[in-house]
Amino acid sequence: MIFRSHPVLLALATLASGAQAAEWRGLLDLRAVEADTSRSFLNSGMGKTRYDSDTRPLSIGQAVLHGAFDVSDSISANLELSADQQHLGRVVDVREAWLAWNPLPAGAWKTRVKAGFFFPPTSVEIDYDSIGWVPEHTISSSAINSWIGEELRTNGIEWSARRLGRHADAPYDVGLVAAVFNGNDPTGTLLAWRGWSISDRIGGRHDGLQLADLPSYAPGGTIPAQSRTIHPFREIDGRLGYYYGANLSFGSTLELASLRYDNLANASAIKDDQWGWRTRFTHVSAVWRPRGAWELMAQAMRGDTTMGRSLVALDFQSWYVLASHPLGPGTASMRYDRFRAREHDHVPADPNGENGYGVALAYSMPLNDYASLMSEALLVRSDRAARRQIGEPALQTERSLALSLRLKW
Repeated sequence: MIFRSHPVLLALATLASGAQAAEWRGLLDLRAVEADTSRSFLNSGMGKTRYDSDTRPLSIGQAVLHGAFDVSDSISANLELSADQQHLGRVVDVREAWLAWNPLPAGAWKTRVKAGFFFPPTSVEIDYDSIGWVPEHTISSSAINSWIGEELRTNGIEWSARRLGRHADAPYDVGLVAAVFNGNDPTGTLLAWRGWSISDRIGGRHDGLQLADLPSYAPGGTIPAQSRTIHPFREIDGRLGYYYGANLSFGSTLELASLRYDNLANASAIKDDQWGWRTRFTHVSAVWRPRGAWELMAQAMRGDTTMGRSLVALDFQSWYVLASHPLGPGTASMRYDRFRAREHDHVPADPNGENGYGVALAYSMPLNDYASLMSEALLVRSDRAARRQIGEPALQTERSLALSLRLKW
C-alpha cells in the first residue's frame, strides 16, 4: 500500500474515501527526443539535461493522475500520483498529497491552511491551476525549478492569507505565506555533487537518484557514510524547517513575490547513509504582462548549503528570464538561464564549483480542448571541474531537440 509509510497520506486517503464529491484529472506527456549531450545525471553522469545520447527516442515524459475531493464545505483533499521511465525503485509515486482548510473569509482577508506533502509556492513557470507541476511555456524547467522539482517539497503545514484589493479600495492584492516542515534534510546534496540541471524530471515522495561515481563519497573517500543514492525527502535530525514569504499583484498585469527558506538541518547528522545539509535561500519572482499579449517572467535565487563541519560548503545562485508571445496558432517562448555555485569548504579533493547558462526556444500549439503539441530546442553550456574525476571534460556544451504531445482530461 503506497500510504502505509506516512500517517498524513493515510489520513488523506481515509478522508477522501468519504468525500462528498470527487474529481479525477490526468496528464499524459508523450515525448520524442534527439540529444547531443554527455552522460545524463539520470544515468550516473554529470550532464545537465534529462536526456543524453543513449536515451530512447520515444518515451513517456510525464504520466500524472490527480484526484480532488470535497471532504466538507471548507475542507478539501488532493492526491497526485505520477509515473515515468526514469525513476529508481517504484515506477508510480506520490508527487503531492495534501489537505486544505478554507474557512469563510473574515473581512477582506481570505485564509487557507494546507497540510501534507506539496510544493512550496516558488514558481512562476508552473500553472498551479493545472496538474503535474510542469512548465506552461516550455518542455524543460529553468534551473531553479528543475532543482525545486527534484529536491524540495513541503512535508508539513502551510498557512497563507490574501487580502483582495477590491475590499479595501486598493488597486492591488497582497498575500502572505508561512510554513513549517520536516523531511527535507538532504536538500542541497544534488546542488553540491550533481550541480544545477535544466530538465523536467520531478521527484516523488519515495524517489531516489544515483550520483556520479565520484571518489569523495566512494568507500575510503573524504566523505564517510554517504550513499551514492540520494533520497531528498528523508527526515534525519528531527528538526523542523520553515519558510515565509509575501506577494503583491496588480490585477493580471504585474505579480511580485519573495520567499525565505531554511530547513534548519543539523549538518552533522547522519541516518541511513544520508547526511543532513543546512540549506537556506532567498527567492524572488516577477511576472509582467504588458500590452500586446506579451508575457515576461523572471525568477532569482541565492543561498548556501553546508554538510558536516565544512566537509562541503557551497554558495549557489541562479536566475532566468522568459518571454512568450502568441505566434500563429500557438505561442512562442524563449528562456535564458544563468547558474553558478562557489565552494568555500576545506576539502580540495572534492571540487563542487560550477558556472553555466542555458537557452530554451519553445513553441506550443493547442490541438483541441484535450491535447497540445510543444517543441523545444535546448542548449546548455557549463563548466564543472568535478567532471574530470569521472573522465569527462570540465567544459561541456549540450544540445537537444524535443517534441511533446500533452494529453489532458
